[in-house]
Amino acid sequence: MQFVSYMTPGFPVSLFETLARVMGAELHLEQSMSGPSPGDDPFADGRFDFGWICSTSFVDLALGADEPSVRLAGVAWVPDDPDAAGRPVYFGDIVVRPETDLYSLADLAGRRIGCNDPVSMSGHHALRLTIEDEGHDPDDFAELTFTGGHHASLDQLLAGDLDAAIVDSVVRIGRSRHDPAVAGLRVVRRTGPWPVQPLVARCGLADDAVAAARRALLAANEHPEMAGELDTAALTRLVPVSADHYQPVHRALGRSRG
Repeated sequence: MQFVSYMTPGFPVSLFETLARVMGAELHLEQSMSGPSPGDDPFADGRFDFGWICSTSFVDLALGADEPSVRLAGVAWVPDDPDAAGRPVYFGDIVVRPETDLYSLADLAGRRIGCNDPVSMSGHHALRLTIEDEGHDPDDFAELTFTGGHHASLDQLLAGDLDAAIVDSVVRIGRSRHDPAVAGLRVVRRTGPWPVQPLVARCGLADDAVAAARRALLAANEHPEMAGELDTAALTRLVPVSADHYQPVHRALGRSRG
């Protein structure tokens, strides 16, 4: 089995190495974007059997596709975040440096805001949707700059190259545990909650192979190694999910693109 993760470097590589061992799969890392590039579908052409991808990619490849190339494997993670309330949901956190006079989304008009990549839900689409909800055009409201990763967005914000950044709440919380500068950033807006990034399986993969991977991953919650990796990544456990869980992303993207 070939397993690809698009979730690093935001999440620890060791987490996906552990997940791959549990699944009995060979791990591949794609670090340029949160999901397959438009026009490139590595599941349709059989390169990968499983993938941990952004929810926007799942919508494009499954819920919004005439011929879906992936389906849910039925496993997602739960963030270690009181606002998640034990659910497999997360947020796009808009953060600024504590010494600035920026306290709201309105204060960011005309500013430089770091975004993850064009595919990212928490690090791009969530910001655009929030700006639209406030009655503005995202392309005119501020200078949205792609940094290539949540950690890169945080680094550039701390260096003063950005005025604000929108980042995956799980990545921010995880890094804040050992990085005082990130812990000191001020969250001016939480966007969401949104369904967390899903594990998908290519549509041609046998049902019993998908079911076996799902059982193995859910059972791994009780393994000390997995528990340790989840804790390091600011996650608590793996839980079952269905396609209905991702309908909010499908509706939001349809509204934004329509």
